[in-house]
Amino acid sequence: MFDFDGTITERGSYSPPQEMVDVLVKLAEKMPIAFCTGRQLESFEDHGLNVLIQEIPKGKRESFLENLYLFAENGAIGYGFNTDIDEFEELYRVKWPSKFISRIKLMEEMNKRVKKYGSVYRKKHRIVVVIRTKLHYAAEKVDLIYELSDKIYKICVEFLTEIDPDFEKYLHVGNSGIGVVICPANGDKDYAIKRFAEILKQKRGVKTGKNLREILVVGDQPQEGGNDHYFLNGENGTPFSVGVNVQNKPFPMPVTDNNGKRIFNAKGTIHLLKSLIL
Repeated sequence: MFDFDGTITERGSYSPPQEMVDVLVKLAEKMPIAFCTGRQLESFEDHGLNVLIQEIPKGKRESFLENLYLFAENGAIGYGFNTDIDEFEELYRVKWPSKFISRIKLMEEMNKRVKKYGSVYRKKHRIVVVIRTKLHYAAEKVDLIYELSDKIYKICVEFLTEIDPDFEKYLHVGNSGIGVVICPANGDKDYAIKRFAEILKQKRGVKTGKNLREILVVGDQPQEGGNDHYFLNGENGTPFSVGVNVQNKPFPMPVTDNNGKRIFNAKGTIHLLKSLIL
């Protein structure tokens, strides 16, 4: 299972490099693969799937898609690719915790509070609330984008804490570095790992043990408040980080070369897969 931005792509890029595409195609020949991202379905198709499909030899396209799963909106909605209809088919979706705060009210309040740094992205998302920075597509200003994203994250947490200091029972706030995702607590990326394991068992007869360690999980924002915090904390799966390093904890494990030097983002993911599987 892979986070997308900063894990399948390089930092500040919105589409995967060619070498990453080649590695993913080879990987899908061997086993099911899943992407778990804050992106909604349409964004993943436009910036992820279409790039992959263009580079896959025609004879391998169907087998690749048969092994492809998507856990969009931070795991709140799960999809499998149905080759009979040639599109993603929804497998589950979680509900927004309206009793805590309505989704519309949250979007309205966040738009007012973060207007100096960004705005709520209102298109296409069905469950989560996504707040993008003002410089979302200015890849050459990636450091400034991360700075703005940090400020938006703090504002979101402050507002939710005003409602209830224990807001994390209802909603999780994840900072991806290029924006902030607010999702139901029972529909975050850790939940997606568990649902992926259930799907593999039901559809493929794949059995997993305690903590689902058979599932390799890769992301880049595992720190407290990061958008991969729950994804990579080690409660489920075997997690690796190709981004932020969390000190003094067994998980996530860093990705390093033969000399112990860390490798980041798409290059780190490629190295990890070539070292362990391909």
